[in-house]
Amino acid sequence: MRTFGWFGGNRTVVGVVLVVISGLAAFAQNDVSDAELASSSAGRTIALRTLGNGETSAIPLEHYVARVLAGEGEPNAPEGATQALAIAIRTYATFNAGRHRADGYDLCDSTHCQVPRAANAATRRATMATAGRILAYNGAPAEIFYSASCGGRTESAEQVWPKANLPYLRSVDDDVHAEDQPWTLEVSLRAAQQALARDGFTGTQLRNVEVDARSPSGRVTRLKLTGLRPETVSGEQFRTLMGARQFRSTAFDVDRVGEGLRFSGMGYGHGVGMCVIGAGRRARRGESASAILAKYYPGLDVVSLDSVDGRSRNSATTPAPQNATTNPNGNTNPATRNPATRNTAASPFVLRVPPSSTASAAELEKAATAAYAALTKTLGVSVAPVTISLHETLDGFRAATGRPWWASAVAAGQAIDLVPAALLVQRDGLETTLRAALAELLVTPALADRPAWVRIGAARYYSRAVPIAPPRARVQCPADAELLAAVSAVNQREAEGRAEVCFARALADRKDWRAVGR
Repeated sequence: MRTFGWFGGNRTVVGVVLVVISGLAAFAQNDVSDAELASSSAGRTIALRTLGNGETSAIPLEHYVARVLAGEGEPNAPEGATQALAIAIRTYATFNAGRHRADGYDLCDSTHCQVPRAANAATRRATMATAGRILAYNGAPAEIFYSASCGGRTESAEQVWPKANLPYLRSVDDDVHAEDQPWTLEVSLRAAQQALARDGFTGTQLRNVEVDARSPSGRVTRLKLTGLRPETVSGEQFRTLMGARQFRSTAFDVDRVGEGLRFSGMGYGHGVGMCVIGAGRRARRGESASAILAKYYPGLDVVSLDSVDGRSRNSATTPAPQNATTNPNGNTNPATRNPATRNTAASPFVLRVPPSSTASAAELEKAATAAYAALTKTLGVSVAPVTISLHETLDGFRAATGRPWWASAVAAGQAIDLVPAALLVQRDGLETTLRAALAELLVTPALADRPAWVRIGAARYYSRAVPIAPPRARVQCPADAELLAAVSAVNQREAEGRAEVCFARALADRKDWRAVGR
């Protein structure tokens, strides 16, 4: 399971959870029905999309929790572990409800969100015993994670998602994995190169893969790829490209063996937050749900959903206000937090600006209009209407676009997403960022079949009031992966700079921007 966004804090959980689980005895010997779960949901539902058939159904929240507990939990786990995980699942659903709002539903049934299965008697009992309880920080639903097995030490959130400020998701020792056996995987260098090539890595031959950096928990954060460009890749990206099911975690070592690579590691998943296997072992040695939650989520309170209604990130698990509408992130919030939407018949823009923005819709429209007029004249092409969404928070931008923290804008189709205006001021500025994004929208249709450096180089080149002059010295044009899968902000900016230089030189030779890279 994976999510985006973050809060912060350092309050305690012990003492509150004891109240939560005190009702277990009433359900320990009796089966709980779906009707009882629906009743305990108090009208809250999750719009769940079944990706297999594309159908969406509204499921009572507590029924959803019981089903996900069956899909994500350890079979036959003790009650303390199932109760703790039930609270974590409900917290995830509350915070992330509306994650897929733009597509007409809240959550999907894959590992992108949470995986539900048919509920059973044990998952129904654990759900009912903890009904309506979630983890919170500062009175709001907390952004949390959990994984199958941490292998002996959990990972801090910021190591997996850079700049994620989640102080209650720090790396902690988990002393119930002493008997774990390492997993092993052998991959040929050729197969590894083919997987990397699909993500834009280039080179004639991958000669070796070596660990280049680790996080404090011991997980691989960067690998060196001898013979390819870029020459480094993040541990999590490499795991994804190799196949996350067989490449079980980033807590591994790697050795060159003949013409192949042998990986050996511990754990399964990203390792952030609750360790499902570890929770089961803790419960078996007598630890309560409260102790388990305190171990994996130090600093969070367990509170009633009634006390935080309307304070979740997306608010879809709470009864929607009559005046709720959809914001630029694709989430539903009370109308008092909805962005102002502005467009006129004469304008080529639909602008979405949150009320808290330091830049107004009028300022955004003025900057967009000036940039659009200059670019359409220079390039000789146009595209309309263009939807420009100025996000309220950085995590909202990341959730909507899937881009790393250092990205300032994403241009795709006829839409531009921007980080908050206050953040743009600290970076390249609203006008420059907007001009580059508009330039990318305008040139992409003609350059879609070219290498990424052509499109991105053109966007940077035309974003300048005075374009750069072609340099005398030749530079190596960046590979697609350097631009589309950079491992750091420094690498991203350096690759984009080379793309601009390459475009400027090619434009000087070809004269027509449409012919560059052909």
